Amino acid sequence: MQSAESFAASKILLFGGFQIEKEASGPIWLTGKRGPAILAYLARCQGMAAPRERLADLLWSDSDSGHSRNSLRQTLSVLRRDLSRQNLDILYSHRDLIGLRPDAVRVDVEEFETGLSARSAAELQTALALYHGPFLDGFYVGTNVFDDWAALERERLLSRALASLEKLARLVDPESGLAVADRMLAMEPTREEAYRLKMELLVAGGQRDKALRTFEACRSVLRKEFGVDVSVETRALWQSLLSSTELPSNPQTANGAIAGQRSGRPSIAVADFVNLTGQRGDDFFAKGLVHDITTALSEVADYIVISAIEKNGEEPRAPDSLRARYTLKGTVQRSGDGLRVNIQLVDAADGHNVWAQKFDGQSESALEFQDRIAQSVVLAVSLELQLTNWKVRDKSPPGPPEVRRLVNEALMKYFEMTRDSLLASKGLAEKALAIAPDNVRAKRTLSIATTMGVAFGALPREQEHIDRAIELAEDSVRAVPDDEIARCILSFAYECDGRIDEAIMQCQHAISLNPSYPSGHGDISMLFALRGQISEAMREANEAVRLGTHDVIDFWRHHGLVIALFAGGDDRRALEVARKVVRTKPGFVRGALYWAATASATGNNEEASRAIHHCLSQLPHLNMDNVCPGFLPRYVNDSHHARFLDMLSKAGLPAADSR
Repeated sequence: MQSAESFAASKILLFGGFQIEKEASGPIWLTGKRGPAILAYLARCQGMAAPRERLADLLWSDSDSGHSRNSLRQTLSVLRRDLSRQNLDILYSHRDLIGLRPDAVRVDVEEFETGLSARSAAELQTALALYHGPFLDGFYVGTNVFDDWAALERERLLSRALASLEKLARLVDPESGLAVADRMLAMEPTREEAYRLKMELLVAGGQRDKALRTFEACRSVLRKEFGVDVSVETRALWQSLLSSTELPSNPQTANGAIAGQRSGRPSIAVADFVNLTGQRGDDFFAKGLVHDITTALSEVADYIVISAIEKNGEEPRAPDSLRARYTLKGTVQRSGDGLRVNIQLVDAADGHNVWAQKFDGQSESALEFQDRIAQSVVLAVSLELQLTNWKVRDKSPPGPPEVRRLVNEALMKYFEMTRDSLLASKGLAEKALAIAPDNVRAKRTLSIATTMGVAFGALPREQEHIDRAIELAEDSVRAVPDDEIARCILSFAYECDGRIDEAIMQCQHAISLNPSYPSGHGDISMLFALRGQISEAMREANEAVRLGTHDVIDFWRHHGLVIALFAGGDDRRALEVARKVVRTKPGFVRGALYWAATASATGNNEEASRAIHHCLSQLPHLNMDNVCPGFLPRYVNDSHHARFLDMLSKAGLPAADSR
């Protein structure tokens, strides 16, 4: 018998088809299609493992239980034989689970998705190079359940690749960005956003005529393929080109003046920092700081960044000539070896300060000080502009610089809204709270990271997690009673504990404090829906969507709309919105469960089964006993609750004793 050390490592490639490679010698051959299908499916399951019953149903759904399990045993036997001949020990079985050994196999899709969280252009390019073609392209087994699962995963990964390519195009120079935009159009020739991106990049490079021709190409494709005209956003960009008689000569100014205003991304001008120390040597520190901040902000695809830094010996441009929505400016002061940097973010429209912060450090560690400031500025600006978009001002004390940085980083991780990012957010908030146990922002952040971690399945639904989240949120509300953010965070903690009426009271208080806060309306819509107040839920859900359109948690507000529509019996509309939620946030299993229930309620049985497989691929432990109440909050109305569970059962969610 061979030792574990004597077995070779392997790589499973799922982009562009299916292939398994032995890292030392290249591709290997496997018998039939169902063995490779099992490897492909396990490679995408959480923990790379799945129950035998699910694999049998995935590949032999048209057979009864006995025949399908027997077919699975035979296929696994052939698969193990093929792998053993190649000296690959990557498959294991444990009780009712079949899995891949994570330490013995690499998966291109896993590396691709991990790499997409990178902020730098170089790291993004490395990740996107793994996307050789559509997921399992041309690989069909002939069973509806597997092929439908693969189709859904194919669409999701294409969407992620296109979104990341757009991010990459905005990180690199206009010429390189154009090559990326062309790649997007080659992957999806009818993608209007890619045409619009190409127009913006052409404008940034001073190629106005080509931008106009790109618009005509876009309009022609959309009319030919779908019989529709371009969107309002694309037409607005085209009209701005027609009306412009002269474009700025500087590409960065073009980005700020046109793309920043038309694309929906805020434009930020980083002005030259003023040296107040009286020492010429500190001019270099001030200029280096502007360089570092400009670079760090430019790596975030959410912004158009314009720098005042002089080029080729020219004088720095004045802030009012930068034509940006926001201006970041600052001063440098000195006391002995100590340096103080004051930075402000100013709204150019009305001149008010959006955000301001001071940073203290030592001149002997100037480079480290510059890095720390640049990282903190990116985090703070991102969050402050999000709050500005929501018309919210954070009323809680920010705390000392290191706590502020940790909390901001935790919030940025929170807004990524994945199971891994929520756990990272919780860890960062805990570090901040360890430094400053009374800091309200740290308490708030730890509370919401915990409750959302439970909602996404990143944390087990244990009472100690819920109790801790409630305690932290209640402390935050007591400390700053007029903080609408803390009120909504407390509301969600109460909801997780099943205290619907108390949760509604907190949301109502938040809305009374700030009627423009979309999270208040979105959260209360979900609570009204759970309580059976359908008309109130619909009204609040639509208001939340209106106030928070296209932000990072838009999917959450649409999920509230689904809950209301399902309770109100509008199953077809609920299914349409549920599909949108899952496309936007595939890892949000709560949303996928409502996708399954609404598909089942509308008679789309194959789609319902596909939705359940999607849920179980991420959270294999879900079953009829623990799903609701448990993973999902319960409808207060017994008939709504019973119908929801009935639809999940019809969709194929396993009974508790089937595990």
